[in-house]
Amino acid sequence: MLFSLTTQELMERPDLWEAVHRLRYKIFVEEMGWDDLRRPDGLELDQFDHDEAVHQIVIRGGEVAGYQRMLPTTRPHLLTEVLTDLSEGTPPSGPNIWELTRYAVAPGFRDGRR
Repeated sequence: MLFSLTTQELMERPDLWEAVHRLRYKIFVEEMGWDDLRRPDGLELDQFDHDEAVHQIVIRGGEVAGYQRMLPTTRPHLLTEVLTDLSEGTPPSGPNIWELTRYAVAPGFRDGRR
């Protein structure tokens, strides 16, 4: 099942909030080696987990199987603040343009059989 939740809606479900941020930590810090994001609590969070972010979460068998975050480009986002070298000139922005980030598929769901 696919859920699309605002940051506030996700925070109202503490177990799901924690599972999502632990998955992000597992993928981006432990697997991909993004050591700048390392934290002692094992949660991956950043300044873009703000009120206007939309979190899309796939749940299979009661587990978080996949995740991605959508950020509006009408306010600061990764391409304008952190990864500025990935875009020539000003990145596209507008009310109908969203930046998709933090794509993650949990290890047990990567083979497509679950």
